[in-house]
Amino acid sequence: MANHVLLDNISHKDLKVITARGADWGDKISCATIFPSEFAKIQANQPIVFRKQPQTGQFEALALFGFENGENLLLDEKGELKLSYLPLSMLRQPFLIGQQTQYNNGIPEQSLVVHIDLDSPRVSTSQGEAIFLEHGGNSDYLNHIAQVLNTLHQEHQTINGFFERLLAANLLEAFSIEYAQKNGEKVTVTGFYTINQHALNDLTPQQLKQLQQQGDLQAIYMVLASMEQIPHLLNKKWAQQ
Repeated sequence: MANHVLLDNISHKDLKVITARGADWGDKISCATIFPSEFAKIQANQPIVFRKQPQTGQFEALALFGFENGENLLLDEKGELKLSYLPLSMLRQPFLIGQQTQYNNGIPEQSLVVHIDLDSPRVSTSQGEAIFLEHGGNSDYLNHIAQVLNTLHQEHQTINGFFERLLAANLLEAFSIEYAQKNGEKVTVTGFYTINQHALNDLTPQQLKQLQQQGDLQAIYMVLASMEQIPHLLNKKWAQQ
């Protein structure tokens, strides 16, 4: 269970964060949330897929690590995870951004604040990166995390617009991933969406220009290119059976 609390330099002055990546530190996951600005860095190593959130109906983009819950096929035999690029949603752990109401001359104002998950396996008092300096100031590590959280906050503000434009151009289509286990049993993984390449090819020059001007076109092509990583991920699954 998560235990999110507001970070402060008194209660949490001795806390450190383990930045190693691996199963012991919460990386036994099948996917991670990503954003269009990350697609170019991810597409050469992981498939990029879309999924509709059941609670909100909103779409999200994911870097895929496995095909079952809790399955990360990119973990090595020691349980370590080595990625050429670590998604921001993973890099920020165990921190998250929150909002706090402050009053200025009686007028409520919302400000962004940093929370920490005290139940995260990354939180320690004996090893890792110090969060605060000895006399209470922010460490360089915490300043970096604050930048990461701010970037994620900005990305969250624009991601729905990205998917709205894809939907308006009829560029999203559902797809499934099918594979056979070594015992011959066939498995079908559903619930994913990707770019409808036929619809993309049918777009008018004006529509393509608009997508380019909005910064969407490169992201679209990165998603299509990332589909080449699905067979490689399946090969890793077969090798581990």
